[in-house]
Amino acid sequence: MITEAEARAVLERYDAENNAANSALDGDRLAGVEGGELLEASLGSYRADRARPDRETYKPFTHLDPQFWIPRASGHPRTFVAVAATAADSEDRAVVHFVQETPGAPWKAVFTAYARVGDPPATASASPERQARPKLDDVARDATGSARTTTAGDAAAVCGRYAAVMSVPGAPKAGFAPGSHTTDLRKRMEDDGHRDERMSQTTTVTARPVARQTFETVTGERLVPCVLDKTIETKVLIPDAHLTATAPKTIAFLGRTGPFTTVKEKFLAFVLIRVPAAPDAPATVLTGGLRQSHPLDATAT
Repeated sequence: MITEAEARAVLERYDAENNAANSALDGDRLAGVEGGELLEASLGSYRADRARPDRETYKPFTHLDPQFWIPRASGHPRTFVAVAATAADSEDRAVVHFVQETPGAPWKAVFTAYARVGDPPATASASPERQARPKLDDVARDATGSARTTTAGDAAAVCGRYAAVMSVPGAPKAGFAPGSHTTDLRKRMEDDGHRDERMSQTTTVTARPVARQTFETVTGERLVPCVLDKTIETKVLIPDAHLTATAPKTIAFLGRTGPFTTVKEKFLAFVLIRVPAAPDAPATVLTGGLRQSHPLDATAT
């Protein structure tokens, strides 16, 4: 097992290397501390940022006051999770999965999602939606303090079910607790699709196989890490209509603002879903990764 002190050192090195790579848009350097889908997402953002003349000066970040989920391990790959804030005044925490594939190989971050851990301040500015966001529970631990993991099993299918629920148009399905990352987000996506009757917009979400470790919470539920591909395709429906790109990274991918008749944008999202032990109980989506997904590419005609 990696010790907590060693895990802290891995996280500190990740912050330092990640900030240096992000500042220089250095994908080779980033690949020393990131891997898998997380590296894929970062490199997609780098491609867009290189093409942006208006790119802002990079602001470095640090993972603050981390807590660690370190499971027992008897071989490789080894893994642990760091749960830490990236802003001192935020109730959200980054949930970062690290993996060491072989003995002596570098530890790399492969999955990051942001979940609410603390409570928002009891002020008028804390909206009902903000107050109602689900919270991330701590993981269950054995007598030695090691985090308990469990096989994803049937719970792994929750990623595909969530992808189906969040594909628009399409019939929304049951099986998820309502909230900002499910019913509210789907309603927002539906509204976006009907904002201009001269256009059609389709959002297709698909799930990749669950490759990360599944942890057990103190309440006996499973935390399933989902990686989702999202494609938004917008088309004009009448000859005199045209599309104009407005998002800076979309413009960077396309090389101009338009006009276009079709725009297809591709994104990658990281989502944590809490799956209860009871088979008929609704799952809870803990993170807003689908809404705040990473842009990978855009094409247009």
